[in-house]
Amino acid sequence: MTEPSIQELDSIYQLIKPHTRVTPLIKVESLSELIEGKVWIKPESLQKTGAFKFRGALYRLMTLSKEAKKQGVTAYSSGNFARGLATAGKLLNISVNLVMPHDAPENKIISARQQGATVTLCSSQTPSREEAASLMAAKIAKEQQQTLLHPFDDLTLIKGQASVAVELKQQLSEAEIQCQQILCPVGGGSLVAGTSMVFKNNTQITAVEAEGYAGMQLSLAHQLQSRAKGDALCECDALQALEPGKENLDIALRNRVNSLVVSAPAVRQAMKLAFDELKLVLEPSGAISLAAIIEKPELFRHTTLTVIATGGNVDHGTFASALTE
Repeated sequence: MTEPSIQELDSIYQLIKPHTRVTPLIKVESLSELIEGKVWIKPESLQKTGAFKFRGALYRLMTLSKEAKKQGVTAYSSGNFARGLATAGKLLNISVNLVMPHDAPENKIISARQQGATVTLCSSQTPSREEAASLMAAKIAKEQQQTLLHPFDDLTLIKGQASVAVELKQQLSEAEIQCQQILCPVGGGSLVAGTSMVFKNNTQITAVEAEGYAGMQLSLAHQLQSRAKGDALCECDALQALEPGKENLDIALRNRVNSLVVSAPAVRQAMKLAFDELKLVLEPSGAISLAAIIEKPELFRHTTLTVIATGGNVDHGTFASALTE
């Protein structure tokens, strides 16, 4: 596969920009002091639909053929892609069928339905919640004669998600910040793949995963798609893919992405820090890169780095619990 040029990725960013929000770049003072360096956060929790996934979903729908747009699309998602796709479909007048795990956060299910998507809940956990939902989505797409979309293993989608990094690169340049490392939360890997296509020189891209769901770390180590056990309780509902997408892994390997794994207690600390210090509401999956600095500050000593906070679609109970710990 030939990776898209920076010019192509910039053109994609400009195409979707009228429909998206420019999310800010904010310095995290406490963590900057902790590592004796500089920590910046890009909160995609402030993006439309509360997560970066809207960017890629919008671009993916824009690239459909006229006939495919008329027929509509089907996809599976644990939440943020579902909400992003539903909103993009409403914007472009494209019908959207979604299959979501029955235990997906209720606020994500409700919001997808509010945007006009037809949502079917999948109760099967075999072979995993994500794969069961994927199989159901494929069946519905065939029956409805709709285009089946994958939530992360899709090069066109990855190009759309790369718009986060295109925007970030512009912001860093304008602020004259020399960023040495970027931390990306990883489930299926579309964001970390897209980011690695934009930042190729002198910036280390790091995939951050939840304990028990480190499929990207295993895959990078083995240099082929490898499966996490996925047998641990995990509040990071958006990061529960057991293995990265093939396209995503190929890109990550080519661009020398590295990885690390973060524990659940650190994720909750990061949610609290984001709210107390920055007044940001982050879901567990969106806070995991901040958590990496809290849990492993020695890895980042004397560096300048950027954390991408991918989403803020957290239910009230989970958020309140994190704030009171």
